[in-house]
Amino acid sequence: MFGEEHVQKIKNIPLSNSTVFRRIKDMSIDIEANINERIKISPFFSVQVDESTDVSDLSILLVIVRYLNVNELEENLLLCYPLTKRCTGEDIFNAIQDYFCENEIDWAKCCGVCADGGKSMSGC
Repeated sequence: MFGEEHVQKIKNIPLSNSTVFRRIKDMSIDIEANINERIKISPFFSVQVDESTDVSDLSILLVIVRYLNVNELEENLLLCYPLTKRCTGEDIFNAIQDYFCENEIDWAKCCGVCADGGKSMSGC
């Protein structure tokens, strides 16, 4: 597609680990901002919440969001958050609430919450 000259120019671009890390971080910040903006514009959204413990005994909170974007439903991973303290329903709610407040997401537009039947998800 491109000639050897273009290939050599690309090979000469220095990409250290920190440069790659920084670019990936910048892209993730941009994607998160876009998703949050779409949620704010949408007339409603719903969330699916799950908490899981990995092999190192770290609890991870996952929040998937579904929202309307230009007449089409979209679904994205909104939050992947380590729960370092206890893992009660209150802790899970507070983590989501903190994220919503920090990103100015309005709970009033939330039309549904889906969770498994685990004790921590049902507030026990």
